[in-house]
Amino acid sequence: MSKLQVRLLLCFLSPFILPNTLAAVPSEHQDIWRVDLYAVAYLPDSERHFSKLSYYRWENNGWKVSDAETFFRTQQPEIPLIVFSPGYTSTTPQTTKVGHGVVRNFDPSKACRVVFWDWFSDKGTDGIRRDVRSKLPIVQNTSNYLAQFVQTLKPESKVCLFGFSFGGRIVCHAVETLSKNGRLPEGLRLRLVLSAPAADQHWFSRGQRCSRVPEIAEKILVTYNPDDWALRFYPLMYNHRDKALALGYRGLPMLNIAPQFRAKFENISVSRYIGTEHQTLFHVQTPVFRSRIDTYFFFE
Repeated sequence: MSKLQVRLLLCFLSPFILPNTLAAVPSEHQDIWRVDLYAVAYLPDSERHFSKLSYYRWENNGWKVSDAETFFRTQQPEIPLIVFSPGYTSTTPQTTKVGHGVVRNFDPSKACRVVFWDWFSDKGTDGIRRDVRSKLPIVQNTSNYLAQFVQTLKPESKVCLFGFSFGGRIVCHAVETLSKNGRLPEGLRLRLVLSAPAADQHWFSRGQRCSRVPEIAEKILVTYNPDDWALRFYPLMYNHRDKALALGYRGLPMLNIAPQFRAKFENISVSRYIGTEHQTLFHVQTPVFRSRIDTYFFFE
């Protein structure tokens, strides 16, 4: 089947596939939480304001108010913890639907705890370019809270951070912060999944912004798409750099990665499966992604 035929088939099938996926209900082995960061989106001091995060648990087909004490007390290190950070313009209902759609692709017989990292990503009333730029400090703040969240977990925890688009940028920032401060839970196992990440292509290169990330991450999966219609405009986010390319658009320049860390990365194009689409579930439903779920999310 040609590349064009694959794209046309997916376009035809997506209206039938996605609604069923989004309506998925977690199995009894899947413990679903949402951490709401709206109250702290504009507050950069994560240590001071960490207690202001709101916690919700999915019960009886809806979100039930909980709290941080319950979350961290009931966390079991041997059960994989998966944190999903969505992309730009995701409202809470959208994050919930897409998050459940992601979980639907997991084996329902395998135990896991999943957290939807519900950051302040709603689109504002201004134009897209201005609104995207206004989200940059929020992304940085959100990543600081994510770093502190990981630091608060129990020793020996198995954690997969999954970020899509701007969510991938949040994951990159958070892990770089973790690698710098060195205050990790003892025995932490950390794996990253970055799908269409809205982060600079060179950030993992030697001496660059996130070059220390692979020091503490066991494995890093990057799925990118050179046909992605949204990430094509990534350079417009910057005032002073109009040549920056998105990691999720062009992929990882492996030769620029420090040699001792190259084996930790998987860098896979998914353009043949999703065409120009910029949607989480299109990435998740590709064969290359699904074949790696057990490795990255369940540490098998």
